[in-house]
Amino acid sequence: MTIDLDRLDDFERRIASAVQTRDSRMRQELAEFVGIPTGFNHTPGLDALRALLATRLEAVGATLETMPGRPRPGWIKIRTGSDDPNAAAIAEDVPPMLVARHAVGDGRDAVRFMICGHLDTVHDPHGPFQVLSEDVGGMAHGPGAMDMKGGLLVAITALEILEELGRPLDWTMALVPDEETGTYFSEQALLEVAAGHDVGLVLEPALPDGSLVVERMGSGAFMIEAHGRATHVGRAFAEGRSAVLAIARAIIEISALADADAGRIVNIGPMHGGQVTNAVAHHARCWGNVRYRDEATRQDLDRSIREVVEDLNKQMGAESEDPPRLVAHTAFIRAAKPSTPEVIALAETARKASEDLGHPMPFAATGGVCDGNVIQQAGVPTIDTLGVRGGGMHRPDEHVQLDSLVERAILFAILLHRLDRDGFGGRSGSGRSIS
Repeated sequence: MTIDLDRLDDFERRIASAVQTRDSRMRQELAEFVGIPTGFNHTPGLDALRALLATRLEAVGATLETMPGRPRPGWIKIRTGSDDPNAAAIAEDVPPMLVARHAVGDGRDAVRFMICGHLDTVHDPHGPFQVLSEDVGGMAHGPGAMDMKGGLLVAITALEILEELGRPLDWTMALVPDEETGTYFSEQALLEVAAGHDVGLVLEPALPDGSLVVERMGSGAFMIEAHGRATHVGRAFAEGRSAVLAIARAIIEISALADADAGRIVNIGPMHGGQVTNAVAHHARCWGNVRYRDEATRQDLDRSIREVVEDLNKQMGAESEDPPRLVAHTAFIRAAKPSTPEVIALAETARKASEDLGHPMPFAATGGVCDGNVIQQAGVPTIDTLGVRGGGMHRPDEHVQLDSLVERAILFAILLHRLDRDGFGGRSGSGRSIS
């Protein structure tokens, strides 16, 4: 895709020229990033990619800190291979979040940027999809190439170019290790770091048409457990209390809570119960995901799921002695991300920069969630689809449009430059000299 330079000022043309000279280098660096497996909470890969990026961030003058994560609820991790009620509580590694801080220290009333990306992918670190393929028709396939190793490279390159050109900015960059599994490890650390910044910028991939997402639903997870009584089907069937039947009743009633038009999405799957057909199952469980458009809907869904479980327990108690028992676990930690006036103002700044480069940037809303939800929850207006263009996200044919590496790095650098120059919200422009 061509870059239009006619509507850029002299410094912005220098940004564009400097990034364009890195085209070949960026493609090689993307292959290096993609070749480090970081899916499925793969600790060696997360450590390797974190260390690689830490070296580059330190080289542009950032001070580094690793913030420990907190363990997520044991039931969150889906385990369907055992009928042991305790099988969902197996310990797992809790990776840290890397925080890089760059403070100019000149006392200016400058915009403070909160930049965020995630290290992890959804791809099996031991599966067949491991490397970035060769360029074919301007595209290359690879695990996480689009989501979001391409975006990480865009941000790092933009920060390096601005540093090389002598453009001082105040920014913090957080590298989250667990966005794809809900940011349970990193949520509190990310909220803590984001607080007090003026602008949130997240490197999620752009929508296929280049749209910028300005509104996202919130997301939560739940698990329903059923505890029954195991018996032999042939010898003592009537003495059994089937956990599978209890969980089936819960699935039907909880699924009925969904109303997409009202901003209430409820999806259940996978589920597990029993091991053999000739025994009444004593334990069953199912996992689900919810999406909600606002805080009131979040609270209502959480309450409604628990009420379904309580009502079913009462019904089953009236139907038999010593009935199966249902238990609800919920964790609705990602708040909805509305398109506030501040978000729209920030998005308009990004759109103007994109249009000045010759690329339209429509606005869009999505039911998807990301770390932008968390940052905006901390009170920071945030836009979060500033990464690369591509397709096949979360699939074994995930791919990146290679020319978008340069395109989006230029856009990101110019956006940072303009926001610092012109100011945002209550911050005036920094007035820093621009050579």
